[in-house]
Amino acid sequence: MDYEENGLSLRQIAAKKVHSRSTISKFLKQSGVSLRASGQGHGNPSQLKFGYRKIEGGVVPHKGELQIIEAIKDFRTEGLKMRQIAERMTALRIPSKNKKLKWHPMMVKRIIDSEL
Repeated sequence: MDYEENGLSLRQIAAKKVHSRSTISKFLKQSGVSLRASGQGHGNPSQLKFGYRKIEGGVVPHKGELQIIEAIKDFRTEGLKMRQIAERMTALRIPSKNKKLKWHPMMVKRIIDSEL
C-alpha cells in the first residue's frame, strides 16, 4: 500500500488514484491502517537528523552540518524568513543533507524546529 510502504501522503495517493483525500482517509481507517498525526512528516524515517552522521554503526555529530545549522540560526537572528534563508543557502551553493544544492524553505524550518 502506498501509504505505509512508500510513505506517500494522503494528497499524493488521492492525486494518483483520482479520489479525494477524505475518501482515501476513510478507506485506510476502515482497513485498520493507523494514520500519521497531522503535521507528521512522511519523508525517509531512516535519515539522520541534520547535524549528525553514521560512522561504524554509531551516530556522531557532523561538524560541517553543525556549522550550517549555526549559519541558519544566524540568518534567522538577522530576521530573514525561511524562504530568504533557503535562497541564500542555494546561492551560496551549500549542500543539503541529500547533497542537493537547492534548498527549500521547509528544510530550513525543520532544521530550526529541531534545534529548539
